[in-house]
Amino acid sequence: MQTGRLQRLEGFLRSVTPALALRLAQAIEADRVSGGALPHDAIMGALRPRLREAHQRLARIAPPQRLVCAAFEDLLVGARLRKQRGRIARSSIAPVWTWLTTGLLKPEELEWLNKIRDRLLSSGAEYADREVAAFQQAAAAALLAQVPSGEANDPRNGAAAKILGGIEVALDAHDMARMLEIGPQVLKMQREFPQPMHTLHETDIVSIRATWERIVEEHPDCAAYVAFMILGRLERPWEVLRLAGALSRKLDDVLVSRTDAGFVGDLLLSDLEDCVARLAAMRGDQMEPNAVLANVETFARTSTGMVRELGIKRDGIWGKRMMTARAGMADAMERFLGRATKEIVATLPMTRKGGFGLRAVGQMPDFTKRLDPQKAKRAIDLATLIAGSRPHAMAGAFAGQLSEIEEPVAHRLRHFTTEMFDELRKLDPAQRVQADALIEHATRLSTILLGAEEGELVRRRVAAAQSDTAAETLVA
Repeated sequence: MQTGRLQRLEGFLRSVTPALALRLAQAIEADRVSGGALPHDAIMGALRPRLREAHQRLARIAPPQRLVCAAFEDLLVGARLRKQRGRIARSSIAPVWTWLTTGLLKPEELEWLNKIRDRLLSSGAEYADREVAAFQQAAAAALLAQVPSGEANDPRNGAAAKILGGIEVALDAHDMARMLEIGPQVLKMQREFPQPMHTLHETDIVSIRATWERIVEEHPDCAAYVAFMILGRLERPWEVLRLAGALSRKLDDVLVSRTDAGFVGDLLLSDLEDCVARLAAMRGDQMEPNAVLANVETFARTSTGMVRELGIKRDGIWGKRMMTARAGMADAMERFLGRATKEIVATLPMTRKGGFGLRAVGQMPDFTKRLDPQKAKRAIDLATLIAGSRPHAMAGAFAGQLSEIEEPVAHRLRHFTTEMFDELRKLDPAQRVQADALIEHATRLSTILLGAEEGELVRRRVAAAQSDTAAETLVA
């Protein structure tokens, strides 16, 4: 549609009543599913303000592709460092779908898409299960004929890798095929266990095991994917080890790791290793505390959960990998925090009180020094990293080094803030601007490192000292 006409159409759509907007949106959704050529996104964008006023949720019509691909939606991930069995990159869906629908499937097999579309428009998604399952079976067979294994070094996958743009996409196609192969069973479990699953109960395990046993008999190569699917729905991913133990009838990591169900433990361990790898790739001088803490927290929660669920033996396959990952995490945190004490203390300058030599009676804040904004930001970032990593230091194997850093920093910070109140009362007006910057910086550090209450106490005492100084100036 030409730009001018589209703009006039958008202007009209913004003026319709909420009730009419809802009816139009439903028609647009139907046209999208039926393959119409209207500018669907532009029209829906123009209608959105009126749809919000309608106070009624639009009944979206899922396109056939979404219903088909729902079989592997629990395995989808965004950015990743490497291909992992049981994880599918969202970016792989488009090339695989194009390959399927334009090259692999026969015309009579593609006709199932039209049947799905017709069922969606006439009855709704809940009545399209038979048609979706038929297409999934055809798609699985076509993909497995081209990507027969999940191994990167399998030469049989070479042609698919060239077509799809890389071996990782080809291996994603294999994982998709395995999930499509058991599409009806996956749909049953998805309906029984809505996402997210807050915890995994014994009754859940019994039900999942029954489905898993049927899949083992009918589709043995897909058995491990039951655990992958449940992993993607769990709020606490490590609880999947409880399921893995039940499926394999084993009680510890050494035995479970040798079974098909053990693949899910390998996946969790690779997540730990990826946390370490992401930290190793970050430059220490450009450290972003929130990015570091996200990986530290994921590492700590997952590793602690794995040990709690199954018991990880140091001499087992998983135990050795976890110990190596913990050592990597400790090394990464040492690299980030190695100079933290020196860099934070440097932003809290002190000078001798009462002169030098025998006349010196301690130290006080040096308000003659200007606070460097870059060094101050670095100190705040390091303080944020120290405080945020405290709850995870033991699981991350860096509790000892964190304690060695915190103690001298906290001592310097408390000494600086305690002494600065007296110095405020006799502050040279010429030093007011730089003193205020140092005081605000020390207060922020106190809030981050010593807690909100202590930070607020410092702030109140600063205000009181400044008030006393102002009163004394007025009297004078």
